[in-house]
Amino acid sequence: MRIHTLLEPGILRTFSCRIAVTAVVVLADSLVGMTAEPITLRLATGSKTGVYYPIGCGIKKVIEDAYPNDIRIEVVQTSGALENLRLIDKGQADLALAQNDAVYYFSRGREMFSLPSSKALAIASLYTEMVQIIANRKSGIEYLDQLKGRRIRTGSPPENTSNSATLIFSLDGWEAEDLTDIRCSFSEARSLLLSNSLDAACVTAGIPTPLLTEKIDGISLQDYVTFIPISEGLANRLIRAFPYFVYTEIPAHTYSMQDKVVKTVGVRAILIARKHLEETKVQGRKLPPDFIKTLTTRIFEQEKTIRFEHGVEGADLSGYRFSLKEALYGILDHRMAPIIPIHPDSAAYYLEKGLMKRTVKDYLPAILWASGCIVLLIYVLRYRSVIRRFAQKHVHLRLVAVFVCLYVIGTLAMFFCERYSNRSFESVPEAFWSITVYLFSGFEDRYPITWPGRVISVLIFILSVFFFGAVAGRFAAAFLQRVENKMPKDVVDHIVICNWNEHGKRVVSELRHPEGKPNTDIVIVTKKLLDEKGLQRLPAFHRVYCINEDPIRHGTLKSARVSLADTIIVLSDDESPDPDAKSAMIILALLSECKKRRPHIIAEVVNSDNSQHLKDAGADETICTTEIGVGILAHCAVNKQLSVVYKDLLTYSFEGNEIYIIPRESYPATFLGKTFAECGQILYAKRDRTNPVILLGIRRKDQVIMNPRKGSVGIEDGELRIEPEDALIVMAFSAPDLKACFDEP
Repeated sequence: MRIHTLLEPGILRTFSCRIAVTAVVVLADSLVGMTAEPITLRLATGSKTGVYYPIGCGIKKVIEDAYPNDIRIEVVQTSGALENLRLIDKGQADLALAQNDAVYYFSRGREMFSLPSSKALAIASLYTEMVQIIANRKSGIEYLDQLKGRRIRTGSPPENTSNSATLIFSLDGWEAEDLTDIRCSFSEARSLLLSNSLDAACVTAGIPTPLLTEKIDGISLQDYVTFIPISEGLANRLIRAFPYFVYTEIPAHTYSMQDKVVKTVGVRAILIARKHLEETKVQGRKLPPDFIKTLTTRIFEQEKTIRFEHGVEGADLSGYRFSLKEALYGILDHRMAPIIPIHPDSAAYYLEKGLMKRTVKDYLPAILWASGCIVLLIYVLRYRSVIRRFAQKHVHLRLVAVFVCLYVIGTLAMFFCERYSNRSFESVPEAFWSITVYLFSGFEDRYPITWPGRVISVLIFILSVFFFGAVAGRFAAAFLQRVENKMPKDVVDHIVICNWNEHGKRVVSELRHPEGKPNTDIVIVTKKLLDEKGLQRLPAFHRVYCINEDPIRHGTLKSARVSLADTIIVLSDDESPDPDAKSAMIILALLSECKKRRPHIIAEVVNSDNSQHLKDAGADETICTTEIGVGILAHCAVNKQLSVVYKDLLTYSFEGNEIYIIPRESYPATFLGKTFAECGQILYAKRDRTNPVILLGIRRKDQVIMNPRKGSVGIEDGELRIEPEDALIVMAFSAPDLKACFDEP
């Protein structure tokens, strides 16, 4: 009331009075501040001999250093995580340390909690409490499977409740009869292990665990046990089923007698806050608005203060690290989704640090895989023609390559579908072994569990049947093929016959006549299944080789070495609905294959109207056997016995005349410039009684002129004269040597 009196008009008239009033107001405010109590927050930890209590004391120091006059932290000793969560749920604790698995079940109302609760919000993940499975060294146990049927301490009482150890065993495929579960305190388990009354034990704690390292009566348990690793595949399945687990390792030499790194899983010790903590009021005062964010920041920025200045005698936290990179381990799952509710202020801090969003590093494996596949695809597309030719040339290697590709793709597909549900596919090597067993003996106990895996397994089975059938067919064909009938790899200047029909035997027989080409290699290319053994018995079929593939394929033509052939005969395919069209396709394929060196191509035509089409396609000669036969039939009706003449001319025989084409290098140079009639007279004058030669015509480029007469085709006097590029067409009993007849070298 005095203050109000001093403020009335008329009193504050002098400067000194104003100074006095100001001093009184400031003094009053300071007295109010001195009498205000700081806000007290309760931090639930654990027993004083454990790790939670000294960590809680360290957190108390960094908070009170940040808010020396505003906040006081009361560190509460408890029995552990379960009691801490119950205190949070009842509002009797503001902050608490707990294992993330307990918080996970607390927020979902599972296992030891009957109803879900949203009162616990995660602030930070601090360190990993590892699931350490130890076995008596004398038992000889080194792997998880060897623990089946042994006496194992999985945890503390009560019995018939799940814990980390039982979850691991169940996902590893264990059944009830495989586990002899002994529930006891770890101090009791220690005595049982040392007395060989217990084969193994599981303990979930930070490392190094004092329960293993401390000496009692001069004995340290770490000297008498072996650490059992957990495979990556089992860990992946465990993390998928229970996302609060993390995959970690116990570094080498953490304990004595431990020379190697031990892979295992663990749960995270996390700091949680009561929901709506920031709304707490004490004497009308609320927490600073940035309290949670400041707490989150100082935990990682001053983690050394927490570990070394906690003030708890005998507590050693030097082996623990609170890393910002691991601040959300066990709080987010593999999809970066929270499995435990996160306090909004802490989440804002982590977003600023980039921890709640994926980075390039997270996508790097996928980017590398995709890049590798794209590069491989580019090379395949770039060299597809080379690959195709190589595959066509090496059929067996092609089958092997197809099998390997299907094997690898099928195995990887099964691995990605089954790795989190099936121990037989938990790793890539295990998946390869399972598929190998499946291909040769069936899945047995390695059957797929997921429906995509089952679909893929059916596809693998169907494709494997086709593959092994193809391989069996190839080997059977190779076994039945006569070794001596294989085409030589160095064959040149040979004759290739594409397709096979009723005229084929006659063609080969004519070619094998002494006046034909008796010693030239002949290659028959047809997709028909020929009776090679039967053909080989025929006298004319020596040095005849068969390739039982479609002559349209470039790989087949290349294997027949068509580019090095002297002549190619394309017979009509009597099994094709349009044999002339197929012949045209074969001719085009031949021209594509014979770019550097082109052999002479002769094509059989079924329909004479298609002769020009085949010539346009690239045939040098076309022969319509039907048209020739009909023409001979008509001529014989007019000129009796004319068929005997045609038969004599078209058939090789020792007593009959044949028609020969004499190239420029085989007749005398004196013929050049002479008329056709003069050359005929010269041949008649030099007539050989044993092999008389009659000049019938000439071949000039692609034109054949038989028995030319005077006309416009000649020069000056109208006579056709022999030019350097002309070949002579003659009739004789055998191939004549005109140069020898005229004594010209």
